[in-house]
Amino acid sequence: MANSLSKVLRSRLFSNILNQFLLYGFSHILPFLLMPYLLATIGIAKYGLINFAIAFSFYFQVLNEWGFDLSNVRHVVKNRDNPDELSRIFMSILACKTFLLCCSLVVYSSIIIMIPKFRQYELLYILAFVRLIGVIITPYWLFRSMEDMKFVTRISLVVKCLCIIPIFLIVKTKADFEWVMFFFALEALVSGMFAVWIAKVRYGLHYYSVKFTDIKFFFEDSLPFFTSVFLTRVYQTSNTFILGLFCGETVTGIYSAAEKLHNAYASLVAPLINHIFYPYFSRVRNFVRMNKMVFSLIGLNALILVVIYLVSPILVPLFIKTETVHILNYFNLFLLLLLFSMANELIGFPYLGVFGKIKEVKQSTVLASSFYLIGVLLMILFKNINIPNMIYLLILTNVISLVFRGVCILSYRKSFAPK
Repeated sequence: MANSLSKVLRSRLFSNILNQFLLYGFSHILPFLLMPYLLATIGIAKYGLINFAIAFSFYFQVLNEWGFDLSNVRHVVKNRDNPDELSRIFMSILACKTFLLCCSLVVYSSIIIMIPKFRQYELLYILAFVRLIGVIITPYWLFRSMEDMKFVTRISLVVKCLCIIPIFLIVKTKADFEWVMFFFALEALVSGMFAVWIAKVRYGLHYYSVKFTDIKFFFEDSLPFFTSVFLTRVYQTSNTFILGLFCGETVTGIYSAAEKLHNAYASLVAPLINHIFYPYFSRVRNFVRMNKMVFSLIGLNALILVVIYLVSPILVPLFIKTETVHILNYFNLFLLLLLFSMANELIGFPYLGVFGKIKEVKQSTVLASSFYLIGVLLMILFKNINIPNMIYLLILTNVISLVFRGVCILSYRKSFAPK
């Protein structure tokens, strides 16, 4: 038993999962730890402005990702021991992203120049775009596909700490809010450059003269993933941007603070779903065993959320001193969202996907995204956009997707069940 456990702990799979867990979790927990200080120094309004700028740039991030992170896994795995082919894949993806980045820069700059709301804080949005460049050039997709997250995780965590710590030393007043985005941009850019360097050294990557046919192939190959990912991101991440447009910086700041608490929990669960349960379900492919696991996980998640609900009125006021009551109330709504969103994620690609029902997963995403967009348009039309309504809309969106996927499972249960 002890030897088996030791082998598991030393395995590449466990190392990859652990490092992915650290990287993904730390990336969301760090803003959560930074939040109380920023609320106390730059204030809730400027905190909201920073998050609005990041949310605005996020649409361009999704465009530049184009589904490459998902579509390229099979290409990298197939050629993991072929440096020449890996170089072709890497340089082709970099060329695709460079093209998309140039297109994004034209649109992004035009919006900042033409719209007064953006032009007023043009330096902030310029820094947000620099941060975007760092995020885009970072080849995490390559390290994940090679199951080799250890070195890039260590470097990224060190860079994050070194770039975020100065915020506590330099940011002292509301006027210093742009420094926050400066250090966010610095962290992303330095992490991205280090990651590219590590990839070059570890995998023997070299310059490859990219052909037009290469670019065309990878764009077309990733397009199906792009549509699915983009629609999912639309309803998962648009609330901050919409609230910033229609409700102002203070409301956005309150929402962002509550959302950071939500993200801290979600960041701990997401790697488990993507990197533990998905491989486990793929290996088992047993309807009965998978059902038991899914119901157990949903029940455990519900129990944890109840505990968080009970202790949050005691813990949250200890480190959040600004708009505490509002943030706590909205965080409780986010707990309800987590109840449905985690179940929805679990029976998506990890469950239906392993049985080959990817089309149904995409259909549920399209349905949920359409419902979300219609809901937003109706709230704009009736001038009823506020934080509670936006969170309730997210909850209903996840419920619709969850019900659709649940119906699919019931419809196909005979084909899922062992013969």
